[in-house]
Amino acid sequence: MEIVILLIPLALIFLGGAIAFLFWALRKDQFEDLDNASWRVVFDDREQRRDKDASRNRSESDNDES
Repeated sequence: MEIVILLIPLALIFLGGAIAFLFWALRKDQFEDLDNASWRVVFDDREQRRDKDASRNRSESDNDES
C-alpha cells in the first residue's frame, strides 16, 4: 500500500508531461497535414526509382552507341 504514495505522483507527472507534449505538437502544427505525409513517402520512392531507371537507361544507351 505504501507504493501508492509513489505511484500516484509519478502517474500525475507522466500525465502532465503527455499533455505538455500534446500542446507542443499542436502549437508546432504536427497534426496539420495527416493525409499527404503518408503518401509522400510512396511518391518520393517512385520518383527516385524513375530517376534512377532513366539515368541507367541513358548510360546503357551511351554504352551501346560507342
